[in-house]
Amino acid sequence: MPKSTATASRFSRALRGRAALAALAGLLASLLLLVIGCTPAWAAGGVTITTSFENDPISVNTTDAVGYALTNTTASAQTVTFTDALPAGVTLDNPTAAALTNGSTSGCNLVPPAAGPGATSVTVTVTVPPATGTACTVWFDVVASAPSNDQPLADTYSGLAASSVKPVATPGGLIVLSDPTLSFTAPVNGQSFSLGEIVDANFSCAASDPLDSIDGFFGTDDEGNQIESGGPIDTVDPGTHTLEVDCYSAAGGGYVSQTVSYNVGSYTLLGVHAARGTDEISYRTLVPAGQLLTRVFYGSKLIAVNRTSVSAQGVATVSFRPTVAGRRLIGSLRGRFATLNLEVSFEPQPIGSGEQQITPVAAIVTSREVKVPLSRPAPRQGKRRRGRHRSRRGRHRSRRGRDRSGRGRHLSRRGRHRSQRRQG
Repeated sequence: MPKSTATASRFSRALRGRAALAALAGLLASLLLLVIGCTPAWAAGGVTITTSFENDPISVNTTDAVGYALTNTTASAQTVTFTDALPAGVTLDNPTAAALTNGSTSGCNLVPPAAGPGATSVTVTVTVPPATGTACTVWFDVVASAPSNDQPLADTYSGLAASSVKPVATPGGLIVLSDPTLSFTAPVNGQSFSLGEIVDANFSCAASDPLDSIDGFFGTDDEGNQIESGGPIDTVDPGTHTLEVDCYSAAGGGYVSQTVSYNVGSYTLLGVHAARGTDEISYRTLVPAGQLLTRVFYGSKLIAVNRTSVSAQGVATVSFRPTVAGRRLIGSLRGRFATLNLEVSFEPQPIGSGEQQITPVAAIVTSREVKVPLSRPAPRQGKRRRGRHRSRRGRHRSRRGRDRSGRGRHLSRRGRHRSQRRQG
């Protein structure tokens, strides 16, 4: 069903109650004119009561309205009391709505009934003014709990009484239809899908009563997308989603609904690598068709940007170099490594077409820290000073050793000199 048709259907159903009640009032007024003009036996009773249901037939568990039109053919006001035993399986709805037509202009006065939701009968007391042809109309919301097998269910009156004359009542009747049936086979509740996976919904709706037919059925997901049977579900937005299918019958206003939930996964970054001095940054990721936007930051400074188009689902390998300014910034750093922030934004390609196209709500962003080896290690200030100190001490000791060696050679010369003198 097109979005416009589905929206119009829901809007018309929202206004259905008001329009139907207005039509009901008009119908009852017409019936009253017929009663006055064509039925002398009713006029002899002084007050006539005509019963009508807003919608006939209706489906089970569908709110309807029962209305009573009262006409006073006497010259004096008549206070009428009657009890209506509703058709089998029909009860007052929750909440119960009671209204009085022409109450402000004709002097109709309704005593609030004591019956509440779930009651199978309602006792009505209303004062009808002495204006020939003027009707007081009262109605209540009712609901049926079981189908009537396509046979009309009659309501009956009891306790009919008026101030001076006995009113004449015309009971109504109601046919109750069974609800339509709904088959919802895909997706299955709790099922999981990968990002961008193409999955078509599968559901159908059928009338279960020969007097009924299907007005329309459609699916609506948690993001407001209208989903038709055979159309794709939303798999371009990761997370948990719901899909509700609604089915409406035409004759009885029946309604059935079923909701399932399913999960859509996201994407991850694999094999993230940055070469020494950030000559090149690369990563891999499994994504469907779409657009990858990659940005690299050192602190708050943007040092690299890359845009990559992915034409079909698969593993995309992205490799790029920082900007000239980015390489200059990294090259000026000292230390063993620098920590960069890799931020990847992926926007899947829309799935479906026409009114069944589903567009991602927003890009999917993920990030990773990357440690980059630096080309210029920082000097080890403390260790180098200690090494130079030890080196100086070593050289000092070496000089002392050489000095001692010189003294030894000097002593050796003196010994040879004394030996030569003795020989002489």
